Amino acid sequence: MNSYVCRLHRLRSAPTKAVVMTPAIMRKLGCTAGSSVRLCCGNKELITRIASIKGKKEEVIYLPASVAAELSLPPISAARVIFHNRTLRLGPVIGILTTGFTGSPLKPFGARTSLFKQFLVAGLADGPIFFVFTPAMVDWQNETVTGWFIHYHPAHKQYVWRAERTPLPDVVYDRVPNRKQEMEPSVVACKERLLNHRHNIRWFNQGFFNKWHIHEQLYNHPVASQYIPETIHSPRVKELQEMLNRHQMLYLKPSSGSLGLGIIRITQQAKGSYYCRYHSLQRNVLKRFTSLDKLVRYFFSQQATRMDRYIAQQGIRLIRHENRAVDFRLHMHKNACNEWKLAGTAAKVAGTGSVTTHVRTGGSVIPAHELFRMHYGSSGPQLQKKLEQAAVAIAQALEGTTPGLLGELGMDMGIDTHQRVWLFEVNAKPGRHIFYHPDLRSAGRQSARFITEYSLKLAEFI
Repeated sequence: MNSYVCRLHRLRSAPTKAVVMTPAIMRKLGCTAGSSVRLCCGNKELITRIASIKGKKEEVIYLPASVAAELSLPPISAARVIFHNRTLRLGPVIGILTTGFTGSPLKPFGARTSLFKQFLVAGLADGPIFFVFTPAMVDWQNETVTGWFIHYHPAHKQYVWRAERTPLPDVVYDRVPNRKQEMEPSVVACKERLLNHRHNIRWFNQGFFNKWHIHEQLYNHPVASQYIPETIHSPRVKELQEMLNRHQMLYLKPSSGSLGLGIIRITQQAKGSYYCRYHSLQRNVLKRFTSLDKLVRYFFSQQATRMDRYIAQQGIRLIRHENRAVDFRLHMHKNACNEWKLAGTAAKVAGTGSVTTHVRTGGSVIPAHELFRMHYGSSGPQLQKKLEQAAVAIAQALEGTTPGLLGELGMDMGIDTHQRVWLFEVNAKPGRHIFYHPDLRSAGRQSARFITEYSLKLAEFI
């Protein structure tokens, strides 16, 4: 059972509701003229029959305008088609759910418009009906979506955005941008209605991760546990001191944070003093305290319960580049075979005095293979392979432990001075800043295309 991308033509005036096919596409699909079929697109369907047109060598399907309207088919010139059990399906219909619609046809989703353009353009060759939408764009009465599509404009030689009516999606890729928007009543209600729809909509990466929940899942996993640093939820001062006695360094992280916000690094010195690094007001800050109690009171005294929303994590002595700590971002995807594949690996070098390697705090990005070559020579590829094999093992371990399906992961990992691999964080809505590097742009395009590949798999078009 295979699906194929074929051209679609609309028949403005047709004496019948039959779907007219050229012999070439009929042979590929294995269907015959005169047979009755169920024609589906997303959640829309109707009963029709197949008719053949003679003398055409191209792979084309002709749809009467009335049929296209009944299917809520947007004005597209090609789509993927599959025929099985007397059912002819067009699509798949893939929707990227987000928020923050601006109303502008130039930048309908503000600063994230270019990100969504990457996803949609990368999928064009695979022929899906692919669009971006917000909860407000769903017409629940008619069960359709007014989604935003990308089209190539030949006269202007560029892609343009257009809003078109489409069926409800077969697959939803969740790109709601932050936790606050994720909890908006309109988002929660939209998600609930789509997930419970009779159409059996598949949804992947449907929520942000909680750091502590992920830790619990991986720390007890027979394979992944070897990569997990010691971590304590809602630590008290005594527990922090005991961890510092064991490791001399630790990180305090918000259990539901992202982008490195709110992270504090504490280092214990031999003479009983404590150095603390964090990012505040667009600068990296270093403070010294004579006791751990004073340090904790400085950060948490005004909000006595704030440490209940933090985790403490063992500090790792990472490998360094130009005397600055290095960790790695590994961007993982599910592919068309439902396997975890690595789209790109980048070394992230911490900024001067920074507690994290994030670019916004002065960090910089180097393609991983360059860093391994510079520091490890001929043994570099083997060490990189060790890192990447660990990422695949962790991704496999996470499946089934989080709500819904996973199709994309961003992992922040490290290698210590003894070449042991560690996992620091897993992100369900990973940023794509590593792909801005010139040497990683092709990896970025492959990453974007994986979204379509996995959606085709979920929709059972491959």
